[in-house]
Amino acid sequence: MNTLLPTREPSWMNSIASSTICQYFYIMFFVVAFFAGLVVLMDVYTIVMSRGRRGYDMLFRSILTFVIPVVNALFLYLLCARSILSKP
Repeated sequence: MNTLLPTREPSWMNSIASSTICQYFYIMFFVVAFFAGLVVLMDVYTIVMSRGRRGYDMLFRSILTFVIPVVNALFLYLLCARSILSKP
C-alpha cells in the first residue's frame, strides 16, 4: 500500500461543488479564447497599418500559437463535464 498518496479527499474540498469546478474550466476557456482573439486582432491591425508589407507571418504564428491553449482549455471543460457532471 502506497502511503504517499492521500486516500481520501481533503475535508476543505468537500464543500466545493462539482459544478463549480467545471464552471471554472468553462470560464477559463473563454478567458483564453478572448486573449487569443485579442492577439489576432492586434496582428490584423498591424497588417492594416503597415499596408500589407509585413505581418502575415506574425498572424500565422499567432494563430498557430493560440490554437493549442484554446483547444486545451475547452478539452479540460469537456473532460470535467463528462467525468464529474455526468455521474448519477
